[in-house]
Amino acid sequence: MAQNVAVFEHLGVTSEQSAVYELLVTGGSRTTAELSVPSSVLDALLRLGLVQHRPGDVWQAVPPDLAVEMLIAAREVEHHRARALAGPLMEQYVRSRTEDDDSGVVEVVAGSVAVRDVWLTLLSGARAEVCVLDQPPYLSPQEQHAALEDETRSRGVAWRVVYDRSAVDLPGRVAEIVELVASGERARVTPTLPFKLAVIDARAAVLPIAVDGRIDKVLLIRPSPLLDVLLSTFELYWDKGIPFSPGGIYAAVEDVDPHLLALLAAGLTDEAIARQMGLAPRTVQRRVRQLMDRAGAQTRFQAGVQAMRRGWL
Repeated sequence: MAQNVAVFEHLGVTSEQSAVYELLVTGGSRTTAELSVPSSVLDALLRLGLVQHRPGDVWQAVPPDLAVEMLIAAREVEHHRARALAGPLMEQYVRSRTEDDDSGVVEVVAGSVAVRDVWLTLLSGARAEVCVLDQPPYLSPQEQHAALEDETRSRGVAWRVVYDRSAVDLPGRVAEIVELVASGERARVTPTLPFKLAVIDARAAVLPIAVDGRIDKVLLIRPSPLLDVLLSTFELYWDKGIPFSPGGIYAAVEDVDPHLLALLAAGLTDEAIARQMGLAPRTVQRRVRQLMDRAGAQTRFQAGVQAMRRGWL
């Protein structure tokens, strides 16, 4: 049952709420008095759709498979709302800010040299955590970025990165991400991201602006409601993403290919997975089918859900 609890925590359920749900699943229905937990915990579980309140003040767990689907559906609604709000907001800021803007909240930094200097300055001052929404294009080669990330981690700075499917699909990128994860990066993958973003210590954000597939300027955003929106957007996509942890997959199930599962979770097509793994498309199709059969899934999405529930991710 611990595997299900971990999945629920990824979907926004607290450890205390997860523990109560686990008790109801493994031990059967309980009254409020028997549970002996704050009413706020039970009310939250009820709002999340994880439990039912029966006559006689009895609490009953909703079946785990249905609970997972309901949590995922609720997250999808939040993600769509965040995207709808954040997209127009970003467009408004890009239109209304110029290079001589002196508002103190948003600064436009132009030119590749100036952009690199700002990024290096922010990373040199990082003390707690760097949060990134990663998608092409890129300003510098990946090996340079990896070296900077390693340097900050040596100072105790944590990294959380959500990769867009288009980033994972780049030649050789999976191997690079595997190395970063092995070095301590916490990574997740998702089919789409609304924009590139980096937030440093929740005190500053860098929002790159790409023109014709090239980054020629960034928005430097300081503490403000806009920074709060950007950080919330990152957290929503972090919750939505599927953990990229090949080592953990090996530890859990020896005969499940970690690269295949990670790429499948990222939403890549069979052809894209074949390119990344150096296999024939028909071989990938066969392996994906075998993985879906093993998980008892009828669709690739269901396979991803089952992989999370079984602790493969």
